[in-house]
Amino acid sequence: MAFALRSAFPSLWRGTPRPWARWLSSSPPPGAHAVTAVQVGDTCRAVRVQVQPNGRLQLAGMAEGTLADLARDKLLFDASQAVLVLGAEERHLMTLDKPEVPDAELAMAVRWPLGEALEIDAQQLLVTALTLPRINEALRPQVLAVACRQTVAQGHVARLAAVGVKIRSIDVSDSALRGMALLQPAGDNDGCVVLAFIGAGISIGLLWQGRFCALRTLALPVRQPRDEAEFEEHLALHIQRTADHFERQAIQLSVRRVLASMPSLPPAARESVRLALPLSAQLFDLSTVMDMDPATQAACNSGNDLNALACVAAGRLIDSGAATPPSAVLMEAGAS
Repeated sequence: MAFALRSAFPSLWRGTPRPWARWLSSSPPPGAHAVTAVQVGDTCRAVRVQVQPNGRLQLAGMAEGTLADLARDKLLFDASQAVLVLGAEERHLMTLDKPEVPDAELAMAVRWPLGEALEIDAQQLLVTALTLPRINEALRPQVLAVACRQTVAQGHVARLAAVGVKIRSIDVSDSALRGMALLQPAGDNDGCVVLAFIGAGISIGLLWQGRFCALRTLALPVRQPRDEAEFEEHLALHIQRTADHFERQAIQLSVRRVLASMPSLPPAARESVRLALPLSAQLFDLSTVMDMDPATQAACNSGNDLNALACVAAGRLIDSGAATPPSAVLMEAGAS
């Protein structure tokens, strides 16, 4: 979920001076047919997703390395909307009772409780707020607040600008979950638990009709090298507890399936975890929902963060109307 979910997240808090007013802007403008999602850190990453003439999405390029390495690959950014994607360690999530203010003022209203809870001067935060669907009448209407320190975002944008990359908006890696959901065929009105290995953790959310109902970040359990089966069982239980919690909370929403992206796990381990998950669990395969060459597919097959960046970019293109959700071929329960 990220600072860049158009239908998930609106724009950055009102009152932020430009250029930060576009920090959390959502989709690329109409007519934009390529989005490049960029992540800055010890290892920098960029993934370009574009719409082909036949309407299918294409993972057209990716790079990992230093910022200079990314900037040298001009095809990654040529005629593309560049989006800075913040990792889980750079953003803060909080579910709050919805303030009684107009929706346009929600982001401003949640800044102060966020700042107090995080013990950060609220003026130093970039904030956006998402109204959550009402899935339990016993609870008051709620919002999901997302915040980042201005200095963190400004630092990344300045570093990218120094190598010639102009950032147009900012998102968070959690938006990959929504991208995954949007990349699936249109289904029924049931809710779906979507999870992805991203960075050093697991981003897990409850989504319904392309909207977040709940979102959490789980730490990956510590692997016990002496017993891989024990690790897989622990991992599945770790995920199942949160999925069960989402299902219990969603009194007014039927939750029937889990969609999981775990590319860094070996195939046998992925299948073992999938079989241990609740509901009807499916494995997300990026290569079935967008075209890519064999080398790119090989990189994606082992790259959690590359997969996440591609899904963030795809979600933005779908939101803008430049792309439509493809008829994905899912690895259904029992498939190899």
